[in-house]
Amino acid sequence: MKNIVLIGMMGCGKTTIAKLLSKKLNRKYIDIDDYLVEKYQMTISEMFEISEENFREKETLCCQEVGMLKGTIISTGGGVIKNKKNIDALHQNGLILYVDRPIAHIYNDIDVSSRPLLKDGPEKLYELYEQRHQLYLQFCDYHIYNDGSLDEIVDKIIKVYQEQ
Repeated sequence: MKNIVLIGMMGCGKTTIAKLLSKKLNRKYIDIDDYLVEKYQMTISEMFEISEENFREKETLCCQEVGMLKGTIISTGGGVIKNKKNIDALHQNGLILYVDRPIAHIYNDIDVSSRPLLKDGPEKLYELYEQRHQLYLQFCDYHIYNDGSLDEIVDKIIKVYQEQ
């Protein structure tokens, strides 16, 4: 049974959608950021304080571990696509879906104080989108636009998954 792996910008709804998918499909759910925090007993911000490279190395190890699971709903951090090793590990037994959401909606909904990369303001979110959008498209099996209700996107994802 393949995993359902959600990629996309921070704040696009990956975690919320993954939790709903987990309930609806009665599957285990893992958020890679939570997995990282638990495994290394450090917050994401603390890992970034050491260096972004430190965080990304730990993220890759976690992707490799989680990628071996079966039948799991996995939500990733927004920068997971920065390292192709992460995508390869998650893709080995997973269907990768890019959850794409308008940046203005994301910025209005997220708490920027808990996002180390957004400490410099909203411009950074647009800049990250410009840097990452093509990578999300390149690495996904399906591009899902998140502009409706949560129920609609969850149903879309389930339909795509079942058609596999």
